[in-house]
Amino acid sequence: MNFFVKNKSSLEYLAFLLLTLYPLTLNFVFGYFSMIFAFALSFFEWDILTPMRFVGVFNYYKLAQEVYKGINLLLTNPNLLYLQAPFTNGLKNILLYTLLVVPTQTVLALVLAVLANQKLRGSHFYRVAYFLPATTCPVIVSLIFIWLFMRDGFINYFVSALTGGYRPDWLNDPAYLLPAIAIVAIWGTSAHFSVTFLAGLQALPKEVYEAARIDGANWFNRFIHITIPLLKPLVTYVVVLGTIGALQMFDLAWVMAGQSGGAGGAGYTVALDIYNTAFIQLRYGYAAAKAVILFLIVFTLNYFVQEKLKYYRVS
Repeated sequence: MNFFVKNKSSLEYLAFLLLTLYPLTLNFVFGYFSMIFAFALSFFEWDILTPMRFVGVFNYYKLAQEVYKGINLLLTNPNLLYLQAPFTNGLKNILLYTLLVVPTQTVLALVLAVLANQKLRGSHFYRVAYFLPATTCPVIVSLIFIWLFMRDGFINYFVSALTGGYRPDWLNDPAYLLPAIAIVAIWGTSAHFSVTFLAGLQALPKEVYEAARIDGANWFNRFIHITIPLLKPLVTYVVVLGTIGALQMFDLAWVMAGQSGGAGGAGYTVALDIYNTAFIQLRYGYAAAKAVILFLIVFTLNYFVQEKLKYYRVS
């Protein structure tokens, strides 16, 4: 009997080690090691064909020159920005994309969660139906929306009805390419974040709503003065995650705009520029420096957001 108990304990210990060491190893190799290696690589010049050559902060100096040149072009001749300062162009696009996507997807996710939280017939089917976009591969979603955004596509059928026949060229016009990518992102991510809000709504204390209802507060006042304040920690969480995802956006731009960023570089992003610098130009050290700067931008913006929203936290 003691033999079986001892053997069972050994198997449980072994299973514990396997189930913990495996994810920890993956996290270290593809997470911390990759981050440390990229930072170290940013101080070298390397084309993968020849040995590494230490250049110090020269890659950062070149990147600073490119950003400075891009700012001047942005103020004087924006049409040359993509050709002469692609990193700055990608940074401009990704900041505009973040401003378009994050507030919209947050509000839409909250609205979807409120609708799904209603006790209506068929609410379970509705929850599953609107969550389906979150389970679909972004590349597949992008390919479907390319067809929908065609000049004579399904979306322009409704747009032309509202605008008197005007049909935007979503994928070939620089003025519409980035908004088209943002629409796809909002459609795909709002459902994911709405589940977070739905879990928060279902965890709110019912006694507070009952007291407000007895005091004569209607549904709108209850939503503004009770629901929103209690959900503010979740709003901060969704905004932070949405900002991180938006600033690192790559797959939608790659599929919908192409490697070059589409017409006039309107769909060019920082992640695309890092990819092109590393795998097309074979300038791995320079690409690593750009990746480090992107990390600092993401970290700084999210720290700023959390600091500004910290007074929303409920103790």
